[in-house]
Amino acid sequence: MKTFLTADWHLGEDRFEIMARPFDDVQQHIEALVEKHNKKVGPEDLVYVNGDVLYQKANPADFLPQIARFHGRKILIRGNHDRPFTDEQFEPYFEKIVPEGAGVEAEIGGIACYITHYPSLARVDRYNLVGHVHSAWKIQLNSLNVGVDVNHFFPVDETQVPFFLNAVTNFYDLDVWTAYSPANHAHFKDRGKKSHYFVPSSQKTPSDAVKPEEPTE
Repeated sequence: MKTFLTADWHLGEDRFEIMARPFDDVQQHIEALVEKHNKKVGPEDLVYVNGDVLYQKANPADFLPQIARFHGRKILIRGNHDRPFTDEQFEPYFEKIVPEGAGVEAEIGGIACYITHYPSLARVDRYNLVGHVHSAWKIQLNSLNVGVDVNHFFPVDETQVPFFLNAVTNFYDLDVWTAYSPANHAHFKDRGKKSHYFVPSSQKTPSDAVKPEEPTE
């Protein structure tokens, strides 16, 4: 049995231009995701589906049954597009359903990981496997985006987790981490929405935006 991670399928999605996905229609999109998923994943493999299974405006009667076509024993970590759909609707297709804003601790490829949909809810003490951001980025210093948009629409297998952590730790230099360069950091105050998409209500304050430290020379 192998372990895989994926996110942001958006089954029923039709905004392909906005999503920058190379599909002509909803069914072609689904067929491509299913084919690429099943090319890697076997029926008994474990799959963490890290949020946004269906497009939030999708008709559940049309698109929930499509989930059964994806191989593997699946665990859902809920994302924002999953909000319109109940646990009862998802239960036939998933062994476990994790509430939105929560996550799962797991050892993936020998690495202590935290799997959660929102990168803003990542943890310091574990390597974070996240979704939500689509093609905005694939790697950060302590996070890996397992979404289909940055993984050629394939799921991420467990061997890729230590591979990317090793690359981040030992090979990627400051030409990768340009968020910390003066050219980018100088615009932190005037660009970018200073909020998180999901924050527990008890923590919603104006000071919630993460402010990076001043870069050092």
